Amino acid sequence: MNTSIYSPSDLPDPDEKQEMWNQISESVEVKQTPVLSLHWRSFWIGNAAAILIGFALVGLFNTGKALINDDKTVPVNDQMYQTLTSATDQLKDITPLLIEQASGPRKMSIESTAMAIEEIDRLINEIRDDMLINGVTPIKQHNLKRLYATKLDFYKDLLLKEDNES
Repeated sequence: MNTSIYSPSDLPDPDEKQEMWNQISESVEVKQTPVLSLHWRSFWIGNAAAILIGFALVGLFNTGKALINDDKTVPVNDQMYQTLTSATDQLKDITPLLIEQASGPRKMSIESTAMAIEEIDRLINEIRDDMLINGVTPIKQHNLKRLYATKLDFYKDLLLKEDNES
């Protein structure tokens, strides 16, 4: 039983095969393109994209630089507040000595002033924490300076009243 679909007369002869392969090879031949052939549209789009990326990088660099410089302004104010805190902490050591040396009515007045100073310390810490979390504003700086000034006034009153009592 013959399972072939085509009869031998349907198959191409050697000359027909050669002609068929010649036509296939002509259509498949790789055409050489010039070396400097540019797709000008892609060239200009690529250059425009490179310029835009350059501008974006410059913007990112300047933004980062501005953020870093903003952080450098805070330590100057922070240094001032740290100095005020250390000075008032040294004055805080005087308060127990004044309480010990004071007489009855004066002792209660000094203790009351010491409690007011502790309340001012709590407010100072609250404002400083708020400045760290939410940022520094001129109003917060002004309020903080006023609290330090009030705290120093209380210490001044403690020292001057002690001199008046002596």
